[in-house]
Amino acid sequence: MTTKSAARPRPRKIVKQSKRWPRLRLVVTVLFFLLITSNIWASTSCSFNIGSVEFACPLGVVQVMAAARTFIPALALAGFLGFVLVVIFGRAFCSWICPGRWIFNRGPAADAKPWKYRVWAQRAIVGGVVGASFACKSAVFCIICPAGVACRGAIAAGTGGSILPTIGWFGTMLGIEWSTGRSWCRDLCPLGAAFSRISRFNPFFKPESDPAKCIPCQACSKACPEGLNLSTDQDFSTCTKCLACETACPRNAVSIKAVSFPTIELDSIEVRDEI
Repeated sequence: MTTKSAARPRPRKIVKQSKRWPRLRLVVTVLFFLLITSNIWASTSCSFNIGSVEFACPLGVVQVMAAARTFIPALALAGFLGFVLVVIFGRAFCSWICPGRWIFNRGPAADAKPWKYRVWAQRAIVGGVVGASFACKSAVFCIICPAGVACRGAIAAGTGGSILPTIGWFGTMLGIEWSTGRSWCRDLCPLGAAFSRISRFNPFFKPESDPAKCIPCQACSKACPEGLNLSTDQDFSTCTKCLACETACPRNAVSIKAVSFPTIELDSIEVRDEI
């Protein structure tokens, strides 16, 4: 008597992820801060000039004016131009410039996924930062912003100053991550929260999945530091353009669209002929 052996599951194909994009992002981040350290480029991530035109961090501008309790036209214009840059590039700053993406997000996360009400949490965080600046008459988050702290550390290193305050604050933030079990960049950073809200208007350089190739497998959401799933999610305002989803997809179903505007499904529109 013979018994039919149970079919063995086929081994899953192991796809070796490319290190091209992470290496390129690291090079860009290092070069950015080397320029600041060497004083070749007399600017920071908070504000910079291209010729006579000044660009500034939108969140920083709002904090400064809230702290000063007055409208500053020149600063507002610089903040608006910074706003335009975020609309064009989305949250690319978070993964290509800010060193926080390389330093944080290392602790044991209590939840691998973002908060369910992250949108409302981001609004509360941004509003709280602006309100605190108004109440304290000081741009409170600018003092502790990881990007700003890193720039001040780079300037100190280039001028013979101490970088211990930068190291100490980064160590404190790592401790906050470990104690809360949350990701700083994804869940707690006010700058990332503000950029996410602005990125809702971003139509450029967006990852998209090819429905003909995509078979939902969670590969993109596991690789994405924001936990985005290209096959199910609709809102990609938190995308940092890190391109991790493109390299992680085992079916090459992910592509980066230079321009991608929302589409309207004609089938969902009911047309009525009135006589």
